[in-house]
Amino acid sequence: MARLKKNKLFFEGKSKSFEAEKIRSAQVSIQFALSTLNKAQTIMFTSANKGEGKTFCISNIAKEYAKLGKKVLLVDLDLHRPRLSQAIAPREAGGIMLGVRDMSALANQILPLTEENLFFLPTGPLPSNPMEVVSSGLLAEVFTKLEGEFDMIFIDTPPLRVLSDGRMIATLCDGVVLVVRNGMTKLNEVEEAKVYIENAGVPIVGAILNGQQYNKKEKNTYAYY
Repeated sequence: MARLKKNKLFFEGKSKSFEAEKIRSAQVSIQFALSTLNKAQTIMFTSANKGEGKTFCISNIAKEYAKLGKKVLLVDLDLHRPRLSQAIAPREAGGIMLGVRDMSALANQILPLTEENLFFLPTGPLPSNPMEVVSSGLLAEVFTKLEGEFDMIFIDTPPLRVLSDGRMIATLCDGVVLVVRNGMTKLNEVEEAKVYIENAGVPIVGAILNGQQYNKKEKNTYAYY
């Protein structure tokens, strides 16, 4: 299978830039948090609302893990607005939904990306009733199979306050990373999302403050080091 082209979701700036260091810093913080868990293989990224940047964050955190030599799978489980699939594999007809229907077909739905050690599993054909799929028990079987093939699995899901899918998917994961948009996400919305995650019985391993602006002086101070 041909490798897919790079896309705008992945940060392509200089490796020593201020922005690249912020991405690495987030990955290291998550890595430390995961080290405290008994099992830390399947990690869900979500947000309280749409448009908070979770898809960009999950893509680049997954890429950083792949750089460490981990075999990493990025999974799009937003069965309503699959932005990852639209950005990475817009013409791909296959995906995890085909694997749910036929486990023997799952391996053929996984796509290698241009980044070494990084793979992608798109949604595939969107179901008419996503909640029925995620609560059926079939996803648990899919996750178990994938965990036998990959070191780390990162799951992109819909916003928690908007749709209930992510709350159910969280119960199948080892931890959750919550993405918060600076100047956009309200405190009560973060608290509401936090309650949803806690009710799912899964630990919050970290939160990423996305969209924070830094002035030139702050960036230059970092460059000095």
